[in-house]
Amino acid sequence: GLTSWPALGPGLVAALLPSLVSVLAGPDPQPWRRLLLGAVALGAVLAGATRRWQAPVLLGGGVLALLAVHEVARGWDLLPRWIYLGVGGLALVGLAATYERRRRDLARLRAAVGRLG
Repeated sequence: GLTSWPALGPGLVAALLPSLVSVLAGPDPQPWRRLLLGAVALGAVLAGATRRWQAPVLLGGGVLALLAVHEVARGWDLLPRWIYLGVGGLALVGLAATYERRRRDLARLRAAVGRLG
């Protein structure tokens, strides 16, 4: 009857959180730490998805999302400004074109995450 949160949650937080804080708050670029953190978080997501465990999927996914936002922020000044507006506009057009299907997919995703142990 043990779920994945008490069994795996504290260990995953202890493994991922210090490196994530170091990457987000550290002044130096730390390319190897960023790469390894992303690889470990992706491994946690894949392992959790194959075993149907909720904690690794959500914690690893959260770390990957924060790391992705951090990487986009680091490269923000390297690309022209119109590229971001163009990508955002294309994403909005794509979401609007498939709105009903996206709502149904989101409901199925919520149900699937809720069924994880």
